[in-house]
Amino acid sequence: MTRLILNILLIACFLRVNSQTERHCVSTELMNKWILENPERAKEFSNQQTASDLQDKMEAADNYTAFKLQSATVYTIPVVFHVIHMNGPENISDAQIMDALNVLNTDFRKLNSDTNTIVPEFKALAADVNFEFRLATKDEFGNCTNGITRHYDSRTIWDASLSNFFTTWDRTKYLNVYVVRNITVAGASAYTYMPGTAVPGYADAIVVRHDYCGSIGTSQPYTSRTLTHEVGHWFNLPHIWGGTNSPGVACGDDGVSDTPITKGFGWCNLINPKVCNPLIAENVQNYMDYSFCSRMFTIGQASRMTNSALSPIAGRNNLHTGANLIATGVVSPLSLCAPKVDFVANYPEVCVNGNISFTDLSYNGTVNNWIWKFQDGNAPVSGSQNPSTTFTATGKKQVFLKVSNASGTDSVTKTGITVLAGPGSGTINVSQGFESIVFPDNNWMSNTPQVGAGWIQTNTVGATGSSCVLIDNYFDSPSEPAVLFTPMYDISTLPSPTLVFKLAYSQNPSNSNDRLRVFYSSDCAITWNQVYNISGPSLHTLGTGSFATGPFLNPTGTQWREEVVGLSAAATANNLLIKFEFSHDSVNPGNNIFIDNINIMSTAGIDEHQLNADWIQVIPNPAHEKATVSFNLNRNTPVEMEIADVTGKTIFRNKMTETRVGKNKFVINLEQFTAGFYVVKLTMNDLVCTKKLIVN
Repeated sequence: MTRLILNILLIACFLRVNSQTERHCVSTELMNKWILENPERAKEFSNQQTASDLQDKMEAADNYTAFKLQSATVYTIPVVFHVIHMNGPENISDAQIMDALNVLNTDFRKLNSDTNTIVPEFKALAADVNFEFRLATKDEFGNCTNGITRHYDSRTIWDASLSNFFTTWDRTKYLNVYVVRNITVAGASAYTYMPGTAVPGYADAIVVRHDYCGSIGTSQPYTSRTLTHEVGHWFNLPHIWGGTNSPGVACGDDGVSDTPITKGFGWCNLINPKVCNPLIAENVQNYMDYSFCSRMFTIGQASRMTNSALSPIAGRNNLHTGANLIATGVVSPLSLCAPKVDFVANYPEVCVNGNISFTDLSYNGTVNNWIWKFQDGNAPVSGSQNPSTTFTATGKKQVFLKVSNASGTDSVTKTGITVLAGPGSGTINVSQGFESIVFPDNNWMSNTPQVGAGWIQTNTVGATGSSCVLIDNYFDSPSEPAVLFTPMYDISTLPSPTLVFKLAYSQNPSNSNDRLRVFYSSDCAITWNQVYNISGPSLHTLGTGSFATGPFLNPTGTQWREEVVGLSAAATANNLLIKFEFSHDSVNPGNNIFIDNINIMSTAGIDEHQLNADWIQVIPNPAHEKATVSFNLNRNTPVEMEIADVTGKTIFRNKMTETRVGKNKFVINLEQFTAGFYVVKLTMNDLVCTKKLIVN
């Protein structure tokens, strides 16, 4: 009997190996030992018609699966953590990462002390998965690493875009874990993709929020099993209710024989967890539930993860091989690594002669020595870990840092500090049309995104004259906000201070959501206050239904719009800085944007005709079905709108109480208007402004 069963199983092994399916046979010795110790179960299976059926039946037997797992090899998995941060709390310590790894190993080896609280129905099914996780000590190129990389990058606000996986190491050699500040998918604390999912290899990684990674530091024990859950997914475990992310909706099956049908739970329901079948308790304490009282994987889940680790799908079967453990440094770890250099300034811009501090963010090895060099710094060299300095000249400045320890050195030069012009560099009531300067200069400056040129000067088009500044958002979309800085203005004696500028921008017909924001600072760029925020169709200046064909290159006179932004909140500032910040829609970017005729001026005493010409716009005009009336306010105040016909009869009136500082819009339905000439009148306190409207 035993020999017959073994012969059948050997055939099954041969067929499965050659078909390269996800499941794998176990050793002949293990099968033989189990059959000898379980003769009645073996006899029960001996009448199966095929070798495949026989192995399926054997692996479904609880005592066989438990026997197999107890005798199984321990699989070691090399891990690398990529910490994506902006030097906030998400830049978690090495100690917190080591703690997260310890939690992972404790859970997968069933060493967690809370297994004694597993309910009786499932205590015997709690499995030692026999997976152990170790930080790599060699990177993809064989260089020394501590298994933790750190990257200063705004993508720490993670939007679940595949392009965000920018530092993934070979997934067939490492389990990659990204630690981020936040994930913008509603309710998500972590996510990953199961093997075989149609995503590129560089996206085959786990993303976890810093406060759900480990049990110390920014995280806590209550959230520490999140990584255990995600690693379960990475090794092919679905949620225990099935393939959705929504527990408690419908009873479902995860395809594992020893986890009962369940809806899943969003809380720790141990009192009456019999929802789908009143006679069968559900596995609330499973790591693949959302109950937050997880304690266990089942034997069946352990078997499924083992099958995944032995499968060529997504290269999981290479991770634990001896050759890979040597290649990744898990076997014979390397000694102390040379550091990898990085640093950040506490502010990306500073006024000339203003103090700015720098923070060393070097990683990979303990740093013993620092050498800093500052272009135009009052103290051009420093040996401190986190120095500060002042810059004596305006412009973009280079900062050099070299770090070292006994194992080696690393250095970097960054041109990331913008030193802004100081007091007296800007003149009020003088419009900057970029006709007489070469931008950028010592007073008008910009940043340079990682991708794209940002704000540049053109001498071929302008709202007035032939020059302005633009962002080539059609071909050269900036990878991060592109910023334009003005000189510094003294507006302390300026009545009703106002920022005025001309804008031209074409949205794409597919409703791109590019955004322009304006900020002011009165403390030398330490803090910025937003005064203008326009995006999408509100930013569009070409009129309803009109879009540029191809790149928007030469805005005409009617395609420029004057924007008026009140600065009453900064009315007493004698050191006012303004910055324009453009952010393009990373999924569906629009077209090019132009700015011209930037001016800081007073609106006090402006006559009605100037207000009529510049402050109120009616678009389109002439109009047919709808018209948009836009106007700017220096302060929050009720506005009453009236529309009168040629006889002076008021045919439309609306009092708008929820206006805001800056740009306001109101859409008028013209379907009931007869063709002809009308007057749009806005009343703001004691100020009356009018605009003509033609309906055709």
